[in-house]
Amino acid sequence: MASDNHFISRENFREMIGQKSVVRTPSGHGGIVHEVLRVLMKNASTLEGIAERLSIERKTAYNAINHLKQRHRKRILRFYNPKDRKYYYYLESVK
Repeated sequence: MASDNHFISRENFREMIGQKSVVRTPSGHGGIVHEVLRVLMKNASTLEGIAERLSIERKTAYNAINHLKQRHRKRILRFYNPKDRKYYYYLESVK
C-alpha cells in the first residue's frame, strides 16, 4: 500500500474500509479503545502487557477496558493466574 506519513490514497482507503481494517469513530473520540479491543480479541493480557504493546500508560489501558465494558457492552473478565501472580483481562465473546 502506497502511503505517505499522513496520507493514504482514496482508493486504498476505500479498500481498507471494505476489508474492515479501519474502524469508524465519531470525531473527538479516542481510537485507543479500539486498539485495546484488537489486543483483547487476540490475547488475554495484563494491563502492563496492553500498555507496553500499545505504548500507552497503564491507567489509559484500564480506562479503555472500562469504556469497552460500559459503553460498548463488551464482556471483559479479569482472572488471576497464581503461577505468575498476575491479573489477566479476557474478552469472553469475540464477534
